[in-house]
Amino acid sequence: MKTKLTNLAKGVLSERVPEAKYPSLMQQLEEARREWLNAQNYYNNVSDTDLVDYAAYLIQASEKKYNYLLKRARHEGLEYSPFN
Repeated sequence: MKTKLTNLAKGVLSERVPEAKYPSLMQQLEEARREWLNAQNYYNNVSDTDLVDYAAYLIQASEKKYNYLLKRARHEGLEYSPFN
């Protein structure tokens, strides 16, 4: 019984846990750029005055995220242009 449990534990522990797959920095940049453009579009089309502050917040937050990722890409030596 002890041997079976030991073998079972070894088998479970020896299995490789799949690595989490994160999007590449370029994919993150493109997604952040789209979020920023979508936030700007939302702001331009919002009709409820109560949502204007929320729309402005979305623009600021998405712009900061995009700028952060751009700085990170430059630091890593990547060249990124959304126009390629």
